[in-house]
Amino acid sequence: MKLGPLFAFLLALAACSAETPAPPAAKALSCEASETGAVTADGAWLREQKDMNASSAAYFSLCNGAMAPATLTDLSTPAAAIAMFHETSRDDKGIVSMVPAGEITLSPGERVVFAPGGKHVMLMSLSGPIVSGEHAPLTLHFADGAAITVDAVAKSNVEAAMDEHEGH
Repeated sequence: MKLGPLFAFLLALAACSAETPAPPAAKALSCEASETGAVTADGAWLREQKDMNASSAAYFSLCNGAMAPATLTDLSTPAAAIAMFHETSRDDKGIVSMVPAGEITLSPGERVVFAPGGKHVMLMSLSGPIVSGEHAPLTLHFADGAAITVDAVAKSNVEAAMDEHEGH
């Protein structure tokens, strides 16, 4: 049995689990309101789903850089016929549940992150398989009639976990 590859894997695993100081917050995470600011979205991605009869999820970060509150009311994408805001929570007994989140209002300068284990967009009635590496537009609709579109890339569970581990 060759121990070289196994040793290299265990060494890499140990390095990943070693306690290291958290990296400084990425500049992209700052969200400040200004007179010329606007609502922006970034970091959009879709969970890979090869079975188009199943559901998937969309994630992104939303920043209200405007001086007035902004209310996110809906999301549309050609990847799915139905998109609903949900939030995952855990009760005091450790039971995980998912509930509709409804409209989401951001105060000026507020950032809301849609991520696994928290707020997310459930994608149902998929128009086809969602394959890692493919792109789809997400159009976010607001109560004032404004809409912004952001490009989302599909990621496998492994790719998403690696991005999270690397701090992306």
